[in-house]
Amino acid sequence: TPLSIACHQGHLEVAKLLSSYGASRAATPFGTPEEAATEEGHADLAAWLVASRGWTPLQHLEALTVERARALLRGSADPLAGEPSALERARVLCSWGESDPTAAAVGSAVEIRSLVSRPSMNGKVGVVVSANASTARFGVRLAGEAKALALR
Repeated sequence: TPLSIACHQGHLEVAKLLSSYGASRAATPFGTPEEAATEEGHADLAAWLVASRGWTPLQHLEALTVERARALLRGSADPLAGEPSALERARVLCSWGESDPTAAAVGSAVEIRSLVSRPSMNGKVGVVVSANASTARFGVRLAGEAKALALR
């Protein structure tokens, strides 16, 4: 599939764009797009695929044009569907540089370093899925982990 090819070649932005149009993440005889990214060493792409698993096209806000978002909403896309919902993601994206500068990190790929409590996680790549300025913690989702880690 086009998404599998983008993942095999490590094209994160292409994968985001294809996903915003509902590209299939189903397994092919060659595996899933996530497996392709992982096997080829594209950790940031693999982490993004994990973090965005189950998103609707409307939740891919960074890749949407205004016209595409309007078309999705006119076509009955639910801005409250998914976790986090498109509306929650929009609030985070709109808060960049405002009262919560940590929110700008949401959606970013990060490498875990100097984690004392779980040293086996050091060197792994994940995607920031939440940020809390009052606790100075970030929720980071890693491939293969059921829950996001709360990290400083």
